[in-house]
Amino acid sequence: MNRCILLMLFCFIFILSACSQNEEDTQEYSGIISDGKAFGYEYTITKDQNKFSWKVGYNGDIFIIEEIAASEDDLVYYMNAVNDSNLALAKLILSLSYFLIVTLTTLFLYKKNRKMLKDGSVIITIVAGIAIYIAFKASIDLSSSLKVAKYYYLTITN
Repeated sequence: MNRCILLMLFCFIFILSACSQNEEDTQEYSGIISDGKAFGYEYTITKDQNKFSWKVGYNGDIFIIEEIAASEDDLVYYMNAVNDSNLALAKLILSLSYFLIVTLTTLFLYKKNRKMLKDGSVIITIVAGIAIYIAFKASIDLSSSLKVAKYYYLTITN
């Protein structure tokens, strides 16, 4: 029992020391911190010593912007809008795929066994309705995210 506790304590201390980062490690890092693309909008965040520079673009028009306190919030909102667009697109694709699977399963059951389809028609309708609802909501979220990305892109570049 004592050995087990000591072994767990040793492993815990070892893991904590391996996972901790020194302030010197984070201060000296230079390179790409984050990047993203969605429907022509793109960004890349680069750190050089203690400066952050953002490369933002839309359909090949790329601007390099040094981060200052005045533009920091707009840049972060732009980054979030681009990432939210990717998330909404993935959600839309998954929900439409789910709807397609439900539809194909229903057609298969219709051809094979109509009695089984009659018994489960309520459940199938509910599942298909949920998939359509999620797809509709994801398409609205995608449209909204793209409008926000456009707004902040125009704000940043002008």
